[in-house]
Amino acid sequence: MYTNKLKTILAQGDPISGCMIQGYMPALAEIAGLAGFDFLFLDAEHSALSVSECENMVRAAEARSVVPLVRIPNNDHDTILRYLDCGAMGLILPGIRNADEARAVVHAAKYYPMGQRGLNGVRASDYGMTKPLSQYTADANRETMLLAIIENRDAVENLDDILAVDGIDGIILGASDLSQSLGVPGQGNHPLVLDAKARFIDAGKRSGKPFGTVVRAGESIDDYLAEGMKILMVNAYALFGGACKTFVKNFNKK
Repeated sequence: MYTNKLKTILAQGDPISGCMIQGYMPALAEIAGLAGFDFLFLDAEHSALSVSECENMVRAAEARSVVPLVRIPNNDHDTILRYLDCGAMGLILPGIRNADEARAVVHAAKYYPMGQRGLNGVRASDYGMTKPLSQYTADANRETMLLAIIENRDAVENLDDILAVDGIDGIILGASDLSQSLGVPGQGNHPLVLDAKARFIDAGKRSGKPFGTVVRAGESIDDYLAEGMKILMVNAYALFGGACKTFVKNFNKK
C-alpha cells in the first residue's frame, strides 16, 4: 500500500485524468501510464477482465506510476474483497442507488473501525512482509478510494445522501445507463438526462467532494472543467478508434 496520489491531487483542488481500459491489456496499461494519465479505470463490469487478470493489470500500472482503480462487476462483499486484495488502489462502484447501499460498500471495502473487510497477508498488503498488518489496515483505510457511479433514477434522487456517506470519496456520472434508466436510452442530450446532469453537478458542489464523468468523442474537456468536474476519463477504445479513423482518412486522401 502506497500513497494514493489521486487523493493528494484532488485535495489541492486540481483535476485528475483517467484512461478506461476494457480488457486484459497490460501493455496498454503501461502506455497509458507513460502517456501521463493519473489513473486507470480498469473495467471489470463491461468486459471479461477477471480478478487474476486485473492483478496483472495492477502490476503494469504500478510499474508506470499510474494509479489503478477497478470498476467492479457488482457490489457484493466477496467481489469487493477480491479486487481490492489484488492491489487496486480504489473501486468504481456500479449501480449505487442510495445511502444504505453506499454504506454497505464502505463497510466491505474498509477495515475496522470503518468496516469489516477481510484481512490477510495478500498482495495488497505486500504479503505482510513490509509492515505490520495493523499499520497496513490504517494505511488502506486512508488511501483506498471509493467512487460511486450515478447511473440510475434512484441515485439522482438520493445524491445528497450518497455523497454524505463517510468513505465515499466522490461520484461519477454514468450517462449511458442513466439515459436508459430515465427511459431515453442512448439520448445523452435529452432534457431528462441534462436535468439529471445538472442535479449531479449541483450536488457535487454542495458536498465539496469531487465529481466527474467520461469525456466522449467531440466533447470539450474545458467545458467539463468549467462545470466543476474534477474526475475526467476517456475510453482507450475511443482514443484508438479516433486515431484509426484519422489515419485511414489521411491515407485515402493520397
